[in-house]
Amino acid sequence: MSIVPLVKVNLVGILDDKDKVLQATQEFGALHLIPLTSAQKELEAVPAGRGREATEALRWLVNSAAQRRPMTHPDGFQLDQVVASALENKKALKECEDRLARLDRRIRDVEPWGEFNFSDLAEIGDYRLWFYVVPAGKLSQVNPDGKILEVVHRDKYRSYIVLLSPDEPPADAMPVPRTHVGTEALSKLKHQYELAAIELEELELQRQVLTKWRFVLAQNLAAARDLSARHRASLETADADRVFVLQAWARTDQVAEIEELAAGLGVATLFDEVSDKDRPPTLLENRKAMEAGEDLVEFYQTPGYRDWDPSAIVYVSFVIFFGMIMTDAGYGLLMLLLLFLFRKRFEGSALGRRMFRMSVWLMVSTTAFGVATGSYFGVAPPEDSFLGHLKVLHLKDVDTMMKITLTIGVVHIVLANLMRAWHEKTPSGRFQPIGWCLVALGGLATFLGQGTLFGTAGPVSVVLGLLTVGFFGSDRKVDSVTSGGMRIFDGLAALARIVNIFSDVLSYMRLFALGLAAASLAETINSLSGQLNHAVPGVGLLIAITVLVIGHAINIGLGLIAGCVHGLRLNVIEFFNWGLKDEGTPFRPFKKEETRL
Repeated sequence: MSIVPLVKVNLVGILDDKDKVLQATQEFGALHLIPLTSAQKELEAVPAGRGREATEALRWLVNSAAQRRPMTHPDGFQLDQVVASALENKKALKECEDRLARLDRRIRDVEPWGEFNFSDLAEIGDYRLWFYVVPAGKLSQVNPDGKILEVVHRDKYRSYIVLLSPDEPPADAMPVPRTHVGTEALSKLKHQYELAAIELEELELQRQVLTKWRFVLAQNLAAARDLSARHRASLETADADRVFVLQAWARTDQVAEIEELAAGLGVATLFDEVSDKDRPPTLLENRKAMEAGEDLVEFYQTPGYRDWDPSAIVYVSFVIFFGMIMTDAGYGLLMLLLLFLFRKRFEGSALGRRMFRMSVWLMVSTTAFGVATGSYFGVAPPEDSFLGHLKVLHLKDVDTMMKITLTIGVVHIVLANLMRAWHEKTPSGRFQPIGWCLVALGGLATFLGQGTLFGTAGPVSVVLGLLTVGFFGSDRKVDSVTSGGMRIFDGLAALARIVNIFSDVLSYMRLFALGLAAASLAETINSLSGQLNHAVPGVGLLIAITVLVIGHAINIGLGLIAGCVHGLRLNVIEFFNWGLKDEGTPFRPFKKEETRL
């Protein structure tokens, strides 16, 4: 795990060659551009007229359930026509679906009344018919006084009443709102529904035909974004007379490649080392097995260039925390099976492959902690069985589990402080973290070693740690009474973080609490399912299985959410709070977009 050393690159060339140089550097794809002038804020990421509409059209085609084989060659492709056709298809299909839904609702309302055709108003004295479906329980609330009404049909549950009135009756005239039958007969409504359903099928076929252009459309969008990015970059170079300067950050191990690129373009190069005034972006680099840790770190905060890379530690601790929270071997094995079945869906991108590897380890951790706690879909194996002998942790043993989680919290925070002390250069930066390590370890020894030598040494370690933190509260030089007083104030201010370290260590108790909650919910689901099976003979088995499936699916979903949120939170809040000093900006190379099938 490391932060890649960078160097500042200056490319100096003739203004007429700027577009060629920008295109070449974009194809090179390894330079983080430094704006030397302010670009237009109005500049869109995609050129107007193509961007938003084309993106919407591409999303519509990609999300189609039925896909045709994609065209990879632009022969016959017309961007504006394809975009217009896709958007028109989307609008027409949505309108057709809405029309079908309205007709379906109207048919359900009208169908109980059968085939009904309205007479001309003049034939019935300008009286209109108003229809009501009254539940049997509310039939006694119908007051026939002053009304012309007729019960035209009645079944076990409801009565169908027609009320004759020239104007719509008031809302309180009947115990239920009226049914909107409308003026169209049932046969006509069904015919309209049939036509709309056929139209929907034709629109879906049209959408399927258009999907053959999705790859070429994506290529055009990528090209449009690349052009826009070059346009923005051209506005951020320093231009003077006939010369331009393009400045960027690059890896120090790519200097030779950049010199070769510049020689081929006919531009001059100048390399500058990182100075104290510079704030370079941060480029993290880890072994393939730990690459997903970079995504976890950058999800919340990118460490500063002069800080250290916590990716590996965050990755390993996140996997452990996730397993402790979900803690069920049955859940872990089931998710591993699902990952295996859907593994090909992760192979389309580097990010997908990283997420797949991490997901596998998360489920392995879940399985391991499930075996250690003896939980298999909430069922504990017999104590004398092989699986029973593997059970070494008891979630309901509150005292032991508190000691374990607090120990994990102290180790995690001590590791953060040790890494910070290792990478700091000032006395304050090095010795303050050491002091907090002594405080945390001393507090843990006091808690765990009551009545032993560790319990006696714990308070001594705490006092020694606090003295270290207070003495190295800052690097302020003491050369007067005022500076001495300020140095004391700095020490007292540094000691105020004792509240933080206490609360941060206690935060790790959530590992035990969430694991216990998940295991208890699984046991409750099993118990409820068993009770239902015995309470309702025969069909009770089906109900019990349904409760088991739905209940455990909900518990797995809650476990995934809790494992991700709280497992990541303990890293990016508690761990980063003690381990990282500065927040940086991620390294974003100026490169062409990729287009994949």
